[in-house]
Amino acid sequence: MSESFFEELGGMPCLQRVHRIFYDKLLAHPWLKGFFKGVPRSHLEGQQSDFMCGVFGGPKVYGGRSPKDAHVHLFITEEVFLTRHELLRQALTEAGIRTDLKERWLTYDMRMIKVLVKNSISECKGRYNTEPVIAVEKPHELVLQD
Repeated sequence: MSESFFEELGGMPCLQRVHRIFYDKLLAHPWLKGFFKGVPRSHLEGQQSDFMCGVFGGPKVYGGRSPKDAHVHLFITEEVFLTRHELLRQALTEAGIRTDLKERWLTYDMRMIKVLVKNSISECKGRYNTEPVIAVEKPHELVLQD
């Protein structure tokens, strides 16, 4: 029996290492950090690691919402998604993930673009009645770099 992708990566310790680096990058990014205001980092990292564990063939420990439902309140454009995807690429490299495994992980990640990206803020809604939609404007300094 062949091992799962989760096992090839090195299990939960690998996912936790990658996600620690990844959230260092996301929470320091001048634009993307705005999507995470008020959410405890431990929650973000734990949910991400638990979700990916199941996606990669490990134990099904994630008990949260589906990605579409978990992000319905976030106006994630293609540019936001691709910026995030590049930060994941950097995190995987910094975590020392083998090139073939890194590319496989990034392929899984790109599949999420169809679920998470919205073309209009009208596609967003709060996950509950009083939750606002979060749309983070691209900071002026990043607009100037384009």
